[in-house]
Amino acid sequence: MSLQNYRGFTRDAWLLVVYSFVSWLGGNVAWFIFPFYLKSLGYTYAGIGTVFSLSTLAQASVLLFSGPLGAKLGYKRTVLLGVSLIFFGRLVQVLYPTMALLVIGGVLVGIGMAFEGPSFMALLSGEVSDERRHYLFSLSSAVGTIGSAVGLILAGFLPRYLTYREVFSLVLLIIPMRLILVALVKSVLASSEKSLSISRELLLRIGRFALPSALIGLGAGVAIPYVGLWFNQRFGTSLESIGWLFAVQQFIMGLGTFLLPLIADRLGSVKTIVSFNGSASILIAAMPFSPTFYVAALIYTVRTILMNIVNPIWNSFMMGFFRKEERSTAMALNNLSWTATFGVGQYLGGRLFDVSLTWPFLITAVLYALSMAIFWGIFGRTKGYKPSRA
Repeated sequence: MSLQNYRGFTRDAWLLVVYSFVSWLGGNVAWFIFPFYLKSLGYTYAGIGTVFSLSTLAQASVLLFSGPLGAKLGYKRTVLLGVSLIFFGRLVQVLYPTMALLVIGGVLVGIGMAFEGPSFMALLSGEVSDERRHYLFSLSSAVGTIGSAVGLILAGFLPRYLTYREVFSLVLLIIPMRLILVALVKSVLASSEKSLSISRELLLRIGRFALPSALIGLGAGVAIPYVGLWFNQRFGTSLESIGWLFAVQQFIMGLGTFLLPLIADRLGSVKTIVSFNGSASILIAAMPFSPTFYVAALIYTVRTILMNIVNPIWNSFMMGFFRKEERSTAMALNNLSWTATFGVGQYLGGRLFDVSLTWPFLITAVLYALSMAIFWGIFGRTKGYKPSRA
């Protein structure tokens, strides 16, 4: 396989790739600035964790049925519905930043993400053959990651000139661009999935991916949403410096994602996932013992790249185990396993960071390592894709 595999995608595939750029740009502006926005309003880590976790748990609840519903409504319509809910949720959080309405806005955002995510992946999966799917997934992820880097730079730089609330409100200008891009994509109704039955055999296949995903979600929730605040409190690092740090990670990760399918072709998807995520587990454990910001920044940068760069390989590998009519349901239920535990982890992390700036990272490392041990135990003998019955 070579870089020639990135050529020849359809018009709709390229629209969805551009959508990834815009979505990740706006999403990372919101992700980066939101904790600082809430801190500026006087909320504690525990209060921030409550907003985060309820939003994520709302997302998890809707993921129970968003996959089959997306197939019935059509993936395009479901993405449009999800993005619209995200817009209204962010609007509430900008206009009415009381605890109750921040939570309501977060719930709308979570529900919107539950509708948007699986149907977007199903749309993207339908634009390419099984053999080239990990190339399109990697391209979408790489371009999206570069978009997130741009968003992080903006979110770190703009507080020099704007309030946290004003920076956060910029997402209200970005989200409509996503609606326009999806509106230009041809509608896919996937009528064959309307009669899909959720059998025990299908749930068992999904569960093989869901268990390690759940452990990663729990670990990520405990520490990752609070890393920006941790840098600021531990080392007194400015938002602009933190923004540039996160942006550099994303730029490197975006470029690396273009090459990762070549590595997966050589090593195999399972070895690639386990080696990258396993290494990241060691690094996150070392992070709280860093003597300076620069050491911690280097560790976190390498950890983030290793942990996240393999996501498109994971998703593409998983899609190979399901028929086309099963894929949005499989993706939704797998996302549910990660999202539900991530929401629990966010709440626990908020509580833990109020007590210690060290323990959350160690707990995350243990959960990451356990996840990879289980993943290897399940898929370690898998040579490649299980033949898809698509």
